[in-house]
This record gives sequence, C-alpha cells and structure tokens, in this order.
Amino acid sequence: MSPPEQKNKISLLVQLLGDRDEFVRSRVAEELLRAGEDAIPFLEIAARGEDLPARSQAEAIIGALRPQGLREKFRRLSAMARENKLDLEEGILLIAEYGHPDVDTRDVRATLDGFAQELRPRLDPRFSPRQTVETLTNYFFREKGFSGNEADYFNPENSYFNRVLSRRTGIPITLSALCIVVARRLGLPVVGVGMPAHFIAKYESPREDIYFDPFNKGRVLTKADCADIVARFGFKFEERLLNKTPHREILLRILHNLIMIYNRNNKPERAKELTSYSNILLNLPETWNYSKPV
Repeated sequence: MSPPEQKNKISLLVQLLGDRDEFVRSRVAEELLRAGEDAIPFLEIAARGEDLPARSQAEAIIGALRPQGLREKFRRLSAMARENKLDLEEGILLIAEYGHPDVDTRDVRATLDGFAQELRPRLDPRFSPRQTVETLTNYFFREKGFSGNEADYFNPENSYFNRVLSRRTGIPITLSALCIVVARRLGLPVVGVGMPAHFIAKYESPREDIYFDPFNKGRVLTKADCADIVARFGFKFEERLLNKTPHREILLRILHNLIMIYNRNNKPERAKELTSYSNILLNLPETWNYSKPV
C-alpha cells in the first residue's frame, strides 16, 4: 500500500472510532494498532475532538502504540551501538520521549544549538584545557543557572533531558550529558566518566585530562578528589574508574536510575517498560529481568 493510500485508510478508520457497534470499534482498534506509529497523528486529532467515546478510544490506542514505537527506536539505537555509532543525544532524547511523549525534540536540539552558539565566541583556541573547561562550566553553572538537584534527587524528572533543560536542574549523569552534547557541537573532547554512584565529566587532551563535576557547579577535580568521592560512597578507587564511559553505558545508567526510582515509587509497570528498553540495548530478551547495576 502506498503512503497516500495508507493515510487515507487510517483517516477512514479513525472516523469509525466512535461507531455504536462494539465489533466495529474492536476491529478498527486492531487495524489502527497494526498501522503503528503512522496512525498517531490522526489519533491525536481524534483525542482532541468532541466525540467522547472516540476521544477515549483514541487515547487508549495512542497509549498502546507509543511503547511499540519506542521499542522499535531502541532496537535501531541498539544496532547503532553494535556498530559503535551510537549517538548519545539521540538516546537521551529517546528516554525523554518515554517520560514525556509530547516532547518536541526539535526544540530541545535548538536549545542545545543556542547554547553552543553563545559559547563559541568565548572559546579561544589558545586556551589551556583547564581554561576551556572553566569557560564551559561558568557558562552553564553560573550564567545559565544549572545546578544539581540535591533537594529532590530521586525525582524522575532529573533523568528526562527536556525537563533538565527547562528546570535547570538534574543529577550528575544528566548534567554531565548536557556538557557532553554541547561540547560535541563545539568540537571539544568532553566525555563521561561513570564513577561508582557519582557520574562526572572529563576533558580529554594529549596535554592533560581535566576532570570536573557538573553536579557541583562544574568543580574541577584532581585524581585525589575523584578517589575521595569513590571512597565516600564505599568503593575502592582504581585508575580504570576514570576511563571514558561509552555512550551505551551512559544510557543504560540513566535507564537503570529510572527503573530503581519507579520501583521505589511503587510504579512497577513503568519500571517494567524501561527494563525492556534496557534489555534491548543489552541485546537481551526484552522481557528478561535484568537487575545488575551498571
């Protein structure tokens, strides 16, 4: 079926959502579910309509379709990971789409582009790695007001990137991700460092590596500082803990943070859905219960 024919079929099906015949409504729902994400724009129109039965059914079908679409997107993301081409920004926006289905990822990307545009003229190629890091962190954590959410650390909104941008607060891993994705636009070698229990960022340079802590207003860290942080959380420090964390591992850690939070908040269905996405990235069966911390 050609795309125009498919759209016409979907449009006709949506018009039957409010049919009085329960059998017709059931068949229509099956066909719309089979149509997949292509049906969502038409269903969203019906969900805003005045026909209450049709509106209710449209909302229910959208609720069933979104997880299917997200699973397919996570499968594509996992394929990219196997080829070492995984885009961190794509992944964190996909997680945001789970938490906020109405998120406009174009707006999020435009905001990130704007940050990079403001930062670019402030960065001098003659800067030392430390001067570059301080310029980046002063911009985000002083001028723009981003900060670690110590008061409400386990709020799931801290893990959804669109909300981190709008609320100007987050947890170590999402604030580090902010620095990473904006630095990429500027050609800066900023990467994530997944220390146990506390994620930080690193400016990788042949001259010297600069470690910094986005959760604590971008504070520059020595290796001794990093060792102290690791020890404070009850872990033994090893040099390998300061290695660059691959993008897939960053996304898994964000997902596992959310799984832990939703289990803690007695929302097992959300935890189960997120576990299925985590399993896809790990190339595991989607229903397998993976509980090992990343």
